[in-house]
Amino acid sequence: MGLKTKLKQAIMKSVMKKRKVKQVFDEAESELVGLPDNADETVNNSDYVKAHDKDGNAFFLRLGRRGGKDGPVAEIWFGFCTGDGKAFMNSRQIYNLADSPAVTECITPLKEWKFNFKGKVVPVKPGEKRIAIPCGEEIDAEFECVFTSQNGLFEMARDTHIDSYCRGIAAEKWVKGFSDELKKNHQTRTEQIGHAICKFKVNGNTYSMDTPALRDRAFGRRLWSYMNHYSWLVGHLDDGSYFNAVMVRYPSVNVIGLKTGYIFKDGKYHNLIDAEFPVHFTTDGSAPIKGVANAEYSNDTSAKIEFETRIYFPYQFYDAEGGYDVFEGVTTHTFNGIKGYGIAEFSYNQDKSRLNTERQRV
Repeated sequence: MGLKTKLKQAIMKSVMKKRKVKQVFDEAESELVGLPDNADETVNNSDYVKAHDKDGNAFFLRLGRRGGKDGPVAEIWFGFCTGDGKAFMNSRQIYNLADSPAVTECITPLKEWKFNFKGKVVPVKPGEKRIAIPCGEEIDAEFECVFTSQNGLFEMARDTHIDSYCRGIAAEKWVKGFSDELKKNHQTRTEQIGHAICKFKVNGNTYSMDTPALRDRAFGRRLWSYMNHYSWLVGHLDDGSYFNAVMVRYPSVNVIGLKTGYIFKDGKYHNLIDAEFPVHFTTDGSAPIKGVANAEYSNDTSAKIEFETRIYFPYQFYDAEGGYDVFEGVTTHTFNGIKGYGIAEFSYNQDKSRLNTERQRV
């Protein structure tokens, strides 16, 4: 690390320490934030939940509410893998919000949420690079889930380790307009570890789960095509802990990206200090079937995170500035040799020139 970079990190640490002192974040209030009445298509308000059990059942469900020219819309992700080897996903991704087959509801802030899906799904199987391809006709399905928790939230702006954030910012060239661009895509994002009890009904079969789970909530400006790349590894381990490692690259922060995450153990979040993802995770433009990332956490844990993906569910987004591909993978993990089950999410700007590791301006 050069002297100039060290100086920039020191400056950023001073700024962030002062900023954190002034930060006020009401966890319960954040649970009730809705889509603003005047929201346009750049504004997102989303809820997500995922869980896996040891019988091989796994699911994820995301409802993204977004403003639109003709009224608010719903962005839907729903995938369910069964322990007997079947897989299903939503057959449509975009709906008018009033017609959304997915509904989420906060019953008690920080304590209980409901997630439901009632609509069309299509049977899928792993194709090339284990990306889901249809293998049957549309069918009706119902999913209901109750998520409960006694834990607090991990809020990305508040809880991301200061060293990790400052390292990513200091790696960039501080040119005119850099500070303004950092604010361009700001949103609030929280995660919570809890428990899910759910049922999935399809083709006359009912699949039940009663298992640890993760819930994610985000609101604010999110223009998918603004991002260059996103990597997310998260899982529940056999020892009862949860881990999370994230790396995101924006046009303004693309040299090493911004990294965040945590280990959740014994009821406490220990935040990520640094993580190393292989370069090709970023530059290939398609999600890796398997791989290894290394991470360091604030509880003095150094982690080797290995994953292999069972199936990727693909989603595409388009807006006035371009397109973006998301691959949501159901995976098995090992974390320092401890087996786990989780999600590997990799996403890429459809403009492949945006996927190099030098800072790009758009």
